[in-house]
Amino acid sequence: MAATLGSDIGGTFTDFALVDPEEGTVAIHKRLTTSEDPSLAVADGLRILSVDHADSLARLTTHIHGTTLVTNAVIERKGARTGLITTEGFRDILAIGREKRYDGWDLKITFPEPLVERPARVEVKERVHASGRILTPLDRESVRESVHELLRQGVESIAICLLHAYRNPMHERAVEAVVKALAPDIPVSLSCEVLPNIGEFERTSTTVVNAYTKPAANRYLTRLEERLAENRIKGELLLMLSSGGINSAETARAFPVQIIESGPAAGALGAAHYARIAGLDKVLSFDMGGTTAKMCIVQDGRVSKTTDFEVAHVHRFKKGSGIPVKVPVLDLMEIGAGGGSIARITDVGTVQVGPESAGADPGPACYGAGGERPTVSDADLLLGYLDGDHFLGGDMGLDALAAEQAVRTFIADPLGLDVAEAAYGIHGIVNENMASAAKVYVTEHGEDPAQYTLVAFGGAGPVHAYDMARRLGVLRLLIPPRAGVASALGMVVAPISYDTVRTHRLDIASGDFALLDTVFAEMASECAERMPKSVDRASLDFERSADMRYVGQGYAVSVAMPDGSLANETSVSMRERFDAVYRKLYGRTYDDLGLEFVDLRMTASRPAETNLASIGTSGAADAEPDGKREAYCPLAGEFVAHDVYDRAALGPGFSVSGPVIVQEDESTTIVGSDGQLTIDDHGSLLIERIG
Repeated sequence: MAATLGSDIGGTFTDFALVDPEEGTVAIHKRLTTSEDPSLAVADGLRILSVDHADSLARLTTHIHGTTLVTNAVIERKGARTGLITTEGFRDILAIGREKRYDGWDLKITFPEPLVERPARVEVKERVHASGRILTPLDRESVRESVHELLRQGVESIAICLLHAYRNPMHERAVEAVVKALAPDIPVSLSCEVLPNIGEFERTSTTVVNAYTKPAANRYLTRLEERLAENRIKGELLLMLSSGGINSAETARAFPVQIIESGPAAGALGAAHYARIAGLDKVLSFDMGGTTAKMCIVQDGRVSKTTDFEVAHVHRFKKGSGIPVKVPVLDLMEIGAGGGSIARITDVGTVQVGPESAGADPGPACYGAGGERPTVSDADLLLGYLDGDHFLGGDMGLDALAAEQAVRTFIADPLGLDVAEAAYGIHGIVNENMASAAKVYVTEHGEDPAQYTLVAFGGAGPVHAYDMARRLGVLRLLIPPRAGVASALGMVVAPISYDTVRTHRLDIASGDFALLDTVFAEMASECAERMPKSVDRASLDFERSADMRYVGQGYAVSVAMPDGSLANETSVSMRERFDAVYRKLYGRTYDDLGLEFVDLRMTASRPAETNLASIGTSGAADAEPDGKREAYCPLAGEFVAHDVYDRAALGPGFSVSGPVIVQEDESTTIVGSDGQLTIDDHGSLLIERIG
């Protein structure tokens, strides 16, 4: 039986999960990310795994990889020098944007600088109508002049985005042919392939991001494949997509914008997997690592998607201040809160935690690698939540004296607090920040947090989940097995998939829904073509949806489309589908307004073949604690003795009342004094709070 490997590069740690069904084993490894060359951490981790799991690696058929490469390239402005070829009169679309202020009160408001400088934005003579009809034929001489100008400027990648190319791509493909003839080595990104739907600014921005990161993605993947070959790692390399699926490295090379959120997506899939096997229909996924915390809603084992995504914010986490990337991504809420988040005193004397992070280098003060400022991990160590001798299974010790010095110098002494008070202040503030953000996020989706189970994972998630759940009003928590590397495990259970979109405006009053069948059939063919060569096309499942809106509205909502032919649908049945979604979001509908389709969307997928249902079930129901540790209890307002358990020793049926600490190599779970912990049939920690 084949083995599968998941590797996830995060801002602080790189995680590995090697699943071997034949041996019935799951091998886990976690190491610090090598920021300058992330593929080096992957190679080092594989060498460590090969010591004890050489047979599993020899049977490896699939290596699924997640990386922050694309996001970092845009944020750090380390992409290729990019040129943009666009329709005459539209060279400034990136600078003009939507002309919307994301903060009406900021008199010195700033926006991100376009990834393409104005001299490298060139125009060609052509014009296509919104219907797809050609108004002005393409002037090929103007194309050649524009390409020569970009080559003179030394561009390394070219984005082609012509007006209304989503309706008629003929001119874009003709421009591409000229570029290939004049500069065959320059990579090209076409908007009709990257994002063939309406919205000139967003389509141009997304295509430019793809072009800007394409050379870097190709170099990185080539280097990664070389390192895998050096370590004799065979099997197909697949990349985690932002949409929650996986696809080939070739797809990632052609469309790197599709992997812009690959790591966070994997963690949400892991949470969804354990929610399904635990029979939970409403789950809030909570992933807290070293740099950020991510949350998303999971309903009936499915993670919702969105195309409303931005990267490289001028004001971190402030919507509207980033570069829009309109590709399918899992609907994640992100906040600058992680184990490496730095605490400081503001100008008005309050304590602020994050969004600045110590990252992997130098890391928190307790890592002993040169970090001097206090972080969340330093506070957790001082509060007794972390065991300095057990961190990463003892492979990496934590320096409590360095953590105490950092908290004392920068927080405790300036505010006249003792170190424990200052440490809990840091811990409590970051939990309150996350709980407040989660309340807004869940409420905006028309849901009540109290009806949800919090599924916590990531290196820091299980440490903070219980106190955050108390602030959020959540009464039940679930901590999956090997929670500290849940993103790597999520990759192993992710489906192979591809998403595509087409703009096709249609008033429902026409009732001619057979037209939609034709477009969806074309989209299904495209999805099948984009699948890895190893996937049997007959095994694919297709999921259809449509962005619909009232005629005259500027924004649409996503409505699931039924299976089978849409020719059998009526305007009444389509309105009923739309009304159900719109009413949940906004509380009412408008029966007197016309309704139209805008964008059609399709996802083709093949479910994963790996099952993780039994990886945490080897322990005993009558396990005894390894000892006790003094840790801070918020309810008691003081340090109290917590029973400490080794998670590997706990099996289904185990039950104990808090306060309890459960340790595993990659993470630590805190159960408060008003909590009841049990182990479910799949090895997950199920914690009930007495509200």
